[in-house]
Amino acid sequence: MHRFLPLVFLVSVASVFGIAWIVTSVDPDSAKWYFFGLFDLLLFIAVWGLGGLLLYFARTRLYRRYSANWYFYTSYKMAFFVAAFLAISAILAILQLVTTLNLILTILAIGLFAFWNYLGKR
Repeated sequence: MHRFLPLVFLVSVASVFGIAWIVTSVDPDSAKWYFFGLFDLLLFIAVWGLGGLLLYFARTRLYRRYSANWYFYTSYKMAFFVAAFLAISAILAILQLVTTLNLILTILAIGLFAFWNYLGKR
């Protein structure tokens, strides 16, 4: 699976450039709804890809106990939950629905999903 790391890096960097394009050239007052959806999708892809890549390289350099595939799967699994939380938070911010209750519910939903994912393997 580590053969996909250059492709993941390229897609993530392309997502960062897409985010930069949306932020600099799209007027949020007159923008269509799909620009906000595209922004959220690109944010998720960038955080998932670059976060997983960062975790993978940090874990393989510091701990050499397990196989590279195991580090690949677990690093990207952890980065997925961080990216999902940021994407949901961005959706709430775009819709101007950021409240303490919504953030607690988001944390609870992501936490329960991570716990369910952990228990599903046993």
